[in-house]
Amino acid sequence: MAETVEPQSKPTTTATRSISVAKALQDIGQKKLSGQLTIRDPNSDSLFWRVYVGSGHIHFATSAIGQQERLAYLLQHYPRLESFDSNKFSSDYQYLCHCWQSGQLSLKEVRQLLFLCSQEALLQSLSLPNVQLGFNKKIGLDPLLLSVSLPQIIAPLQNPLNQWKQIQAEINSPYSRPYIKDLEQFAQAVYQIKTGKPQQLDLLTQTLGKNLCFYEVAQQLKMDVLKLANFVHSFMRTDIMGVNPYRSVQNDTRPVVACIDDSKTVQRNVKLILESAGYRVLELMEPARVLTMLVRDKPNLVLMDISMPDIDGYELCRMLRLSSALKEVPIVMLTGRDGLVDRIRARMVGATNYITKPFQPEQLLNTVSELINSSSIGINQ
Repeated sequence: MAETVEPQSKPTTTATRSISVAKALQDIGQKKLSGQLTIRDPNSDSLFWRVYVGSGHIHFATSAIGQQERLAYLLQHYPRLESFDSNKFSSDYQYLCHCWQSGQLSLKEVRQLLFLCSQEALLQSLSLPNVQLGFNKKIGLDPLLLSVSLPQIIAPLQNPLNQWKQIQAEINSPYSRPYIKDLEQFAQAVYQIKTGKPQQLDLLTQTLGKNLCFYEVAQQLKMDVLKLANFVHSFMRTDIMGVNPYRSVQNDTRPVVACIDDSKTVQRNVKLILESAGYRVLELMEPARVLTMLVRDKPNLVLMDISMPDIDGYELCRMLRLSSALKEVPIVMLTGRDGLVDRIRARMVGATNYITKPFQPEQLLNTVSELINSSSIGINQ
């Protein structure tokens, strides 16, 4: 029996595109490309999607966060399935393939679910007004269970897509967490617009008070998630309800990489590569102010350009090494200079490693991963 493999460790390429998701997918279909498209919301540190394609056809689409919540909502009509355990399965795709391989789902059923999951992910990514895109031709899926044309999977989404776009400014995704601001006004408003038993209002109020995301609330209330989002949105206009992000900064446990570079292009590319692989990136473009910011938000690793205004990377690296809070943090020089003298000078001021631009995504990821892991081991010993 084939093993399900989804290579999560490899990021997308550094290519960022200003075109829409729909245009990018259309180009993939016309050029019959194969690989992984990453779609990232630039307004969120954690919100992005992966679309796997082969010869221009859609193989699977998924979100990078909240797979457990989304699957629980989408699998409500399959109570016989074991729960998705993120510690046991590396991805929702691996889990669904396991359900097929173990006999819990027929091939027809697993293809239906893969199609449904892909539609939901595409619906959310297509609703974003601004995105950052990356494409990696080296990443695919095994086993391959679904292959559908773009029109076949997107055509039925037009109506819900228009609805999500109308509320997207206030509710950017079903991963947002709705909450009640004024309980008394909420109860009065619900009674005015909906007839029902007091028990139903109690259940609604209790569920909305649990800090759950829209997928979780919709599952518990047995509602369509878009219908729920529209319901909450109507209360947001009168300031009776609000939404919180899926993951607050305080609870974000991702390793932090600070990128000190005055180039917006470099910042975008580094952020796309590393955040697709599970890191959080601090974008720092003013070298003269970074010392205070790094002490406040101590990173696990620092990427630093050499040629910057106000202060060069050598001097800044030396200053970081003099800071008691930052002296042990790995520092990688990320620069266009490739001379031996530059490398020696970087070592002399305390740089841990040196990467020359332009660089390959795998090179950056491997260096960051190796240094952060070795640094963590050293701290724990």
